[in-house]
Amino acid sequence: MYKAAVRMLIRRNIRSLNEGRQKPALAMFARDAELTFPGDNTWSRQHRVPQLGRAAFVTHKGRAEIEAFLQRYVDHGIHMEVEDILVNGPPWNTRAAVRVHHWIPGSDGKDVYANRAVLIVRTSWGKIQSQEDYEDTERVSAFDATANHNGAGPAAEPGPVASRSVLASANAGSVANRDAGRGDVRGGA
Repeated sequence: MYKAAVRMLIRRNIRSLNEGRQKPALAMFARDAELTFPGDNTWSRQHRVPQLGRAAFVTHKGRAEIEAFLQRYVDHGIHMEVEDILVNGPPWNTRAAVRVHHWIPGSDGKDVYANRAVLIVRTSWGKIQSQEDYEDTERVSAFDATANHNGAGPAAEPGPVASRSVLASANAGSVANRDAGRGDVRGGA
């Protein structure tokens, strides 16, 4: 029963993000929660420069920084769809893995950005303690470059995108780099 409730909450919060409301998702994070976003891009550099090393580098510390990340996500109009959710552990140490794909729809019907992600979440008594996102960072960087080149929207600002993290196909970077010159970034998936 508990695992089903966790899956329902995750889906509800992603639906809220898709509707442009970040407050329900933010409410799930503990005051001192941590978010780790991969790569060297405006999303991971939103608050500090990422450091290389064996351990995951926490890019967002506390609810205020996570709120800025989620607000940027909503401002970009990013949509996310859940493909699978795995939940394990007791309420005081629950872990969830969420496989998603996310995209930014363009006015012409083509995606301006598309990626796949896996979000690894650790909660305690219903509050997210940590979240680590995994996604194709070449697609994120290509989107950053395209948005900065075109002077488009919030991506032109220094700082990161939204809590969407992703795994992608081996050729995703070359697709993104090829398409970046045309002013759009589309990935497979």
